[in-house]
Amino acid sequence: MKRVLTILASFALVASMFVANAQTKDFDDYWFIQLQGGAAETIGETNFWDLVSPSAAFSVGYRFSPVFGARLNVNGWQGKGTIAGPRTNYKFNYVETGLDLYADLASLFAGYKYDRLLNPYVFAGGGVNYAFNNDEANDVANQFPKVDNYLWDGHKVLGAARAGLGLNIRLSDVVAFNVEGNCSFIGDHFNSKKGSAVDFQIKALAGLTLSFGKSKPVAPAPVVVPAPTPAPKPQPKAEPEPEPVVEPAFESLTRNVLFVINKWDIRDSEQYKIDEVVEALKDNPDTKVRVSGYADKATGTAKRNMFLSQKRAEVVAQAIIDAGIDKERVTTEYFGDTVNPFETPEQNRVAVCVVKK
Repeated sequence: MKRVLTILASFALVASMFVANAQTKDFDDYWFIQLQGGAAETIGETNFWDLVSPSAAFSVGYRFSPVFGARLNVNGWQGKGTIAGPRTNYKFNYVETGLDLYADLASLFAGYKYDRLLNPYVFAGGGVNYAFNNDEANDVANQFPKVDNYLWDGHKVLGAARAGLGLNIRLSDVVAFNVEGNCSFIGDHFNSKKGSAVDFQIKALAGLTLSFGKSKPVAPAPVVVPAPTPAPKPQPKAEPEPEPVVEPAFESLTRNVLFVINKWDIRDSEQYKIDEVVEALKDNPDTKVRVSGYADKATGTAKRNMFLSQKRAEVVAQAIIDAGIDKERVTTEYFGDTVNPFETPEQNRVAVCVVKK
């Protein structure tokens, strides 16, 4: 048991080093249940396949962060053991219940993503094992020279600890196909024998994970660039004198600076757009510019795309400042791939410059 507690403490320490990077505002906590069936094997003194038996499990869990969750698990069905002299196998039944703490490995190392296809996880926990119905073991033992106190009769309540790995394969927003392997560490009485060594039971299970209350992230509203207001038409004067020439007031200027996929370098072919923005700012000293960065959703992860959109906005803003515009007149914002204001991926690899009063 001390070894299991040490493993759990090490797991928590390593996880804490990564969990800060995995947090995201897109996550909402939710409940889930798991239905699983498969096979179990109690490590014993005979051939591996001779001790394989059916197993089933039911879990109710709660995902309380992008990485961590907990579940109450009930599993059991049948176990097998063996008696030497001559070697004979027997069956018994058990029910095991316990509380598991688990960590989503994909979210831990790559950040939470609502619609990720594969979500591997690791878990560990402990609880109580109730072993019963070992009459077959005693019937077998009675056929051979009996060793006093070799078998127990009736039932046994034992402490149990376990750890394992699992994988959820997303089928929809609610349903995932689940596969899982784990190992339980139980007192030596579990397999009907009295002893001092720990019994091991390994399980391979498959089934479904059903999520309840899992919310899809809501993308922020797209940036809407207002259309320029047309200049007022000059009104004729009553006097027959020439109409004065009226210069229309500056309203706004928008330029889309496009980038190569996974890049934020300003290409020579796009530099003239920045020059036009700078010229408009210099000709209209009371105006300001807002630079908005985007990345296309068709490529890259959400985390990578947020980084790209930030770099694109910053490099265009810096180019405007380097051209002689006061930095107080330049603001930046970035949206990653949460907003794609244009129709094609190429158009959404962009920094949009809007000059307005």
